[in-house]
Order: sequence, then C-alpha cells, then structure tokens
Amino acid sequence: MTLPVFFASGLEQARIGVLLDCGSEVAGHAVRVRRMSAGEDLQLIDGSGTRVTGTIAEAAPDSLTVTVTGVDREAAPRPRLVLVQALAKQERDLQAIEAATEVGVDEVIPWAAARSIADWPAKKHGKMAAKWANTLQAAALQARRARVPLLHDLARGHALRERFGTGDHVLVLHEEATVRLPAAVAAAPEDVERLILVVGPEGGISAEEITAFEAVGALPVRLGDTVLRASSAGPVGLALCQLLLGRWDDADSAADHASGR
Repeated sequence: MTLPVFFASGLEQARIGVLLDCGSEVAGHAVRVRRMSAGEDLQLIDGSGTRVTGTIAEAAPDSLTVTVTGVDREAAPRPRLVLVQALAKQERDLQAIEAATEVGVDEVIPWAAARSIADWPAKKHGKMAAKWANTLQAAALQARRARVPLLHDLARGHALRERFGTGDHVLVLHEEATVRLPAAVAAAPEDVERLILVVGPEGGISAEEITAFEAVGALPVRLGDTVLRASSAGPVGLALCQLLLGRWDDADSAADHASGR
C-alpha cells in the first residue's frame, strides 16, 4: 500500500535524519482527517519535484513533526506535456485537468475559445483561477505526484498562439484532421521542449482559430474515429503521448526507447 502524501513547503533543506516541523495545515490533514499518529510513515511533496519520506515523531491537531528517512529530487520530464484546455460548461474543463494531472500533464493553459460557452468574467477571474489551481494540486496528491502541474494565465481566442514558442510542438485535436496523433508525436523534433495538446470546447475549434494556429506551425491531429468530449479528449491524448514517449514502459523498454533501439 502506498504511503499517504501531503503538500508541504520548505522541503528544500530536508535531509535524512532531520526533524521537520510540517505546520498546522499538514497536521490538520494528517491528524484530524487521516487520524495519523506518532510512528506512522508518510510522504511530503512541495509540488516542484521534492519528495520526502518520513516517520511521524510527534502528532497533534495543530502541529506535526516528522523524522526524515528519505529524500528524492525528481527532475522535470522532457519534453514537458502541456494541455491547452478550452473552458467548458458543467465543469467538464475541471474534469479534464483533473484526469490530465493523474495521467501526468506538466503544464495547463486555460483557454476561452471562440465557441466556449463557459467563461471567466473579470469579477470571477481570480476565483476561477484558484479553483483550477486547487484542482491541479488535489489531483497531484491523489496521483502521488511530486510535481504539481504549472497553471498558466487564461488565454483568449487567437491570442493563444502567442503562448507557443520555438521549442514547442503544438498538436491541435480536431475531428476533421487527417493526421493521426501517433504520427504527429513521432514527427516531433528530438530537441522539442514542450509537446502541447490543444483541446477545444463542446462546439469545436473555429476555422479561424485553426488557421491562426497553423500559421505559427501548429498541426491539427485526430485521436480516432469517434468524437470525444471536452472532458476526455485531453486526458486520452496525453495518455497516448505518455505511451508513445515510452514513459509508461518498463525500465528496459524505456531505455531502449530513449536510445532509439
């Protein structure tokens, strides 16, 4: 059984044998919610790649001290997997980024597309951004990830293309595309820094947006013969990318994939 994982700050200085004061927030989750006590093991993450394993030394509802027994620093993966998720009604966009985090997405860009029914009005922008951030953190903990996906600012309409850089390989999921996702991933440059999947809203991506994205090098692709919902297209596409990149292979297969064998 995997150890329970909690989000904590100040893990940069963690070393084996050191006592960590985890603060009242971690104590609240571990002691009040999980009913953990002294002698039990847990893990702490900082969301930036540090994973600390430890044993609870002292536990109280408002304080928690942990003896560090292990420290891992997980490097950021390359290429980074990025999901551009169009805003969608009935919180299907939140469902999408939650599942994408469990799959392994590294960055998330919320997008108010031309055909998005949902929106972030100015007076609710901060609240909605916080809701997305909380969803990403909770999903990362659920998935036992040491890294919480980076949440970017909301992009609107054609301006999304301004978020794409020279080191990006941008794939736009589109039901009318002729190129399949596996072929598009295989065609990515060896030095690609970010592999970006763009998912439109329920009404689809407009022809004007497709043209604008193609103008900066984005490639329309399709997943299969069925049309997926806004809540599932991104996670399914990301799962395929993980497989195609060899990240879900066993150790020997992954090494062969990395070396081109």
